[in-house]
Amino acid sequence: MSPIVLITGVLGGIGRATATLFHTAGWTVAGIDRLEAVDASLDAFLQLDVSRTDIGEALARFVERLGGLNALVNNAAMQLEKPLTDTTVIEWDAVMATNVRGSFVASQSACSALRTSRGAIVNVSSVHALATSGGLAAYATSKGALAAFTRAAALELAPEIRVNAVLPGAVDTPMLRAGLSRWAAPEQLNGALQALAAKTPLRRVAAPDEIAEAILFLADGNRSSFITGQTLVVDGGATARLGTE
Repeated sequence: MSPIVLITGVLGGIGRATATLFHTAGWTVAGIDRLEAVDASLDAFLQLDVSRTDIGEALARFVERLGGLNALVNNAAMQLEKPLTDTTVIEWDAVMATNVRGSFVASQSACSALRTSRGAIVNVSSVHALATSGGLAAYATSKGALAAFTRAAALELAPEIRVNAVLPGAVDTPMLRAGLSRWAAPEQLNGALQALAAKTPLRRVAAPDEIAEAILFLADGNRSSFITGQTLVVDGGATARLGTE
């Protein structure tokens, strides 16, 4: 019987790449997203907004219908680019609800099944948990909280469940392009991506499937059986450089 993975935010750039990779690796792939769509890599799908406060029961029922669970990937995310002093409480809460509370509730709902399988949780955080930029206070705070949640959950859920996080740097996804388009005109978007790549030691931004490989590594108990409570940075070396350099 193939192992089962549940991926939140499965229709985003990293989510789709992760679903495809797990499918190729022989996993049964279930996905959750607030949007409704069909993806050939998905064996099961639930349309659900993880930022809602009442999702716990629906998530638990979905996991039960899957007949088991070996890995949960908390990938759903919301990014807000706005100065701290202009950010409203509603906007702040919306980012926290998606990026932090959604991951907490999903993890809580999946715990029973993951304990049975001695499975894994992989949280998709960000390098903004370690070093950030102006105008990203809500997003950076949420991703820092997710990294802290990873450590706390790893301690509480051991030894049955391993919990780790992937911290991607710049990845060529619709979210990244939407962020760049707020200050770069459409005809300047490729140039903006190239400028971002030039600031990265590996001189490029990541492809979503490169992040998916890191997620699969941490989800697969045969590949990462003695790793828990850790944050794996996948950023092309960006956070290795001093900001004063």
